[in-house]
Amino acid sequence: MGTNLNHVTLSGRLTRDPVLQTLPSGHIVCDMQLACHYRARDNHTGEWHEHTDFLPVRAFAYQARTSGDHLHKGDEIALAGRICSRKVSFPDAPAHWITEVIAQTVQFTRGAR
Repeated sequence: MGTNLNHVTLSGRLTRDPVLQTLPSGHIVCDMQLACHYRARDNHTGEWHEHTDFLPVRAFAYQARTSGDHLHKGDEIALAGRICSRKVSFPDAPAHWITEVIAQTVQFTRGAR
């Protein structure tokens, strides 16, 4: 069986303050949302249009602590990580899948305080 590659590199701005928490297992996690802007050409008109993707990001351990302590809404960051899908369930709702970016490195760029 061959080796699969799951690697993503993104840059963008945080849409809200990071949420830092300690899980019952004792692990530290930081949840963020990243807005990534891009331009795409309309195939019919040939005009360029601006688009934005809003991506959930999760960091653990040192990256979580540093991100939670130093980043704020509007800060520009660059990150490298992987895409992860997981099933979540709640007592009064059907289970569903979420896809998020697991940040392995987070770099503070312009706008970080």
